Amino acid sequence: MDTRRVLTPLAGKVLAIGVVVLLLMLPVANVKDLVSERAGMRAAAIERVADGWGAGQAVGPPILEIPVDWVLQEGDRVIRTRQMFHSLPVQGAVDATLQPEVRNVGIYTVPVYLAGIKITGHFAPQALKDLATERAGRTVQWSQARLLLPLSDVHGIREFRTARWDGTALGLEPGTYDNLSAVTAPIALDSLRQGRDASFAFELELAGSESLRILPLAQTTTARLKSSWPHPNFSSGTFLPVRRSVDSSGFDANWQVLELNRGFAQSWIDQQVPAARLHNASFGVDLYQPVDTYQRNDRAIKYAVLFIAITLMSIFLWEHVAGIRLHAMQYLLVGLALSVFYLLLLALSEHIVFGLAYLVAATALVALLGIYMAGVLQRRSAGLVAAMTLAIVYSLLYLLVLSEQYALLLGAVFVFAVLATIMIVTRQFDWHAVSDRQRARLSEG
Repeated sequence: MDTRRVLTPLAGKVLAIGVVVLLLMLPVANVKDLVSERAGMRAAAIERVADGWGAGQAVGPPILEIPVDWVLQEGDRVIRTRQMFHSLPVQGAVDATLQPEVRNVGIYTVPVYLAGIKITGHFAPQALKDLATERAGRTVQWSQARLLLPLSDVHGIREFRTARWDGTALGLEPGTYDNLSAVTAPIALDSLRQGRDASFAFELELAGSESLRILPLAQTTTARLKSSWPHPNFSSGTFLPVRRSVDSSGFDANWQVLELNRGFAQSWIDQQVPAARLHNASFGVDLYQPVDTYQRNDRAIKYAVLFIAITLMSIFLWEHVAGIRLHAMQYLLVGLALSVFYLLLLALSEHIVFGLAYLVAATALVALLGIYMAGVLQRRSAGLVAAMTLAIVYSLLYLLVLSEQYALLLGAVFVFAVLATIMIVTRQFDWHAVSDRQRARLSEG
């Protein structure tokens, strides 16, 4: 038997289908790039809202800052330097209530909020322990002590209702710590220097978007965040809530963070603890939008190669079962329709909910290919079977797109099930006979 002549018809068709699949990766890749581009446009819309309303905010208990001057003698030279001593309170509590709303920028939505925030706590005399003893060449500038209240985006401040230190009202002004924005005020250290605690209390209204973070700037930091937003995300911070309740009416969450948990000490000099380390220890909430259109489109496109290959393989089997020879151009047209599905899904999902967009796009695809295959295979029943098969396949794709935690498992099971079905259905298929028929048709032509 001439092996080359037996293998050529099937090998040629399989090779042609493989080339078609590779060619279809170009439009699929373009759609994937388009998803990334549209996601970037949404990010730009979020930045525009943040610029005008307020960015994601980070707040925390205040930092005590005291200048320390040094005069050191090195030979004939006198060296004068200034260091900034920083200390944290022993107890700090943050209580915030977020009033959320959604802002629209074109077709994009951005969750924003107004937060009523109360920050209370106290410093203990131990905060000044490192400065209490006299040291040669050192002068502590007690009268220049300041309190720094970190606020990552100060232009989001709408109102300061209360700002008090040890019972005295404070006059606030802009300030910074490292590259962290803050408001600051001069304070008197009489209570601390006389061995008594000194309390602080701030109450403000703060505008922000998407997230609110709490900086654990106390030996014991407690926080309570509550809002009517029904989809909070607590997992992006360093610490999860110790207690939380979430339902359709909103959320209420509580945290407690100790000095031992956060990775930096209660006091330091200058920027020995940079702002980035303070941010890395933060915790809080994101106003999560459960339907991430672009994430779901991207997930659908990841399975494009698999679903296009399965569909074309099914057509390949139908072709030989029906005994009708199809041209590579017909495979290409079917593949293009499958590729356009992802573009149609992206365009629709930007304007209507993702589930409805998927239903419309998938229904249009199934109807188109059902009609096309009925004509190509010259059987209405074949078109109906093709449409039903595609409906099942794209229903499974929808489950894969929706599932965040079990997508890999579902995908692996689906691939195995499809491969097993094809192998079982074709286990007694006489491919040699198929090759002979194709060769006979070629010779007759």
